[in-house]
Amino acid sequence: MKKIFNLILAALVIIGAAACTKTDEVVEQCGESLSFYAEIVNGNTRAYIDDADGDKTWNTIWEEGDQVIVEEGTDKSYTFTYDGEKFTSTQDGVTSLIGKTVRIDPVANLDSKAGKKGWSFGGTSATFETGMTVQLEANTSFFRYTYNGDKAITFTVNNGDHKVFAVNGSYNQTVTFDNGAGENFIAFYFGTNSKIEATLSCFIDGVKYKETKIALKPGKVYNLGNLTPVATEYGVVGSFQGWDVAAGKTVTMYEDKDGWCVARNIELYKDDEIKIVKGNTWDVSYGPSAVSVLEVGVEHDIISENSQNIKVAKNGKFDIYFNASASKFKYECVEEYTDLMVNITINNKANWSPLYIILKSGETLITPAGGAIVNGNTYAISGDYIGSSLNYQFVSDSKKSDAANVTITRNGATVTLEETIIKLKVQLNTANSKQWWGSTMKIHVWGSGSSLDTSWPGTEMTFEGNYTWSIIVPSELVGKTFNYLVHNGNGWQSSDSKVTISAKGNTVTGSSIGIK
Repeated sequence: MKKIFNLILAALVIIGAAACTKTDEVVEQCGESLSFYAEIVNGNTRAYIDDADGDKTWNTIWEEGDQVIVEEGTDKSYTFTYDGEKFTSTQDGVTSLIGKTVRIDPVANLDSKAGKKGWSFGGTSATFETGMTVQLEANTSFFRYTYNGDKAITFTVNNGDHKVFAVNGSYNQTVTFDNGAGENFIAFYFGTNSKIEATLSCFIDGVKYKETKIALKPGKVYNLGNLTPVATEYGVVGSFQGWDVAAGKTVTMYEDKDGWCVARNIELYKDDEIKIVKGNTWDVSYGPSAVSVLEVGVEHDIISENSQNIKVAKNGKFDIYFNASASKFKYECVEEYTDLMVNITINNKANWSPLYIILKSGETLITPAGGAIVNGNTYAISGDYIGSSLNYQFVSDSKKSDAANVTITRNGATVTLEETIIKLKVQLNTANSKQWWGSTMKIHVWGSGSSLDTSWPGTEMTFEGNYTWSIIVPSELVGKTFNYLVHNGNGWQSSDSKVTISAKGNTVTGSSIGIK
């Protein structure tokens, strides 16, 4: 999969003194001449040296006294002389070069230098326009043309294996490129400020992988080296991406430093597990010796033989590091989701209202002992419980459901509250009653004060097999006592009896009484 790389160059500057404007009157008042700078940019002649401030700058073949001819058309030409810093001409009419296409040629004392490899100074043409960037051929020189020390014209060189960027004062520049093989970068700064602080960052799919900070001085060329992250053969897989090791699915790890590689800004949750794999296969994978939660910000030993999964300690975005030669793993949380909440959704089939939930993590209560009110059939808990198994129970008035367990995921959890079914069961337990009773049993109830009360001959019960019949009892009768008798409608019946209903229901046994 082709990666898109973004290089962002941000320059922070202090605005200098007011600049001269582009008029002949101002030129006279400023007493300045038209000038431009030139530096060699070529892979075969590069060699940087340290100046007095310790900054790296580029050695060039320019020498004081060198001259070039800048020709405007066929009838106007101007000689510019190098004074050790810049090329300058004080000839009348030199400002007419602005906005023109010119030809730049070396004079006699530069002929021998023009013959050096990579020196294609002579014959180069470009249009001088204030603030304009022109891309020249490979292996050409880079020139800065300055008008009154302020107005800069930039020629950007596409120099073979190098990308070249120019900064003019407070100029900010974004460059997008798709060469994953790696490139060197060179920076130039021109302007009136003595120095600017620049930061160059390289992004992969919107995630910053590499950053270079540098102080740029005017008129100098800086080799920023290779800013392109280098992909390794290692990658991160896990539950967050379906454990898919195929190319393009594994999260690529890039070279970092000191033997480490890194995959940045991966979103993980406490119910995630991950591993490091090599070469987009399961042939070699790295993890701990047992499935375990690994502490954030600490180096851990991991193995490739019989390795297990790494469980995540926090919810958030992580930079994941791996050192293959040392078999070490570490991960840093770059953004923790500290305020994350997830919902437990209750499918309230029992229609309990009000509804309370009691939650425990192990033996530790999360809610008040009597439960927390549930509004809208959802209850929000902290994302810290993602990946945990919680014990829950529902309460409403005098009713209480059975306790059960639920595992919380990044999407929360869903549980169902069924209506509690309380049964009164009657079971025959003597050979005589089993022989003569038959297949029917009716129950007559009185004194319950509920819908369970019947008029004679009562209501038929449900046969459940094994000489057992049942009837559903309203949950409001839990803890209450009422009268009943059972019969088969054909002369066999029990005596008048009492029963106190429990929350689990009741089973009563006995023989028939009465003779047909």
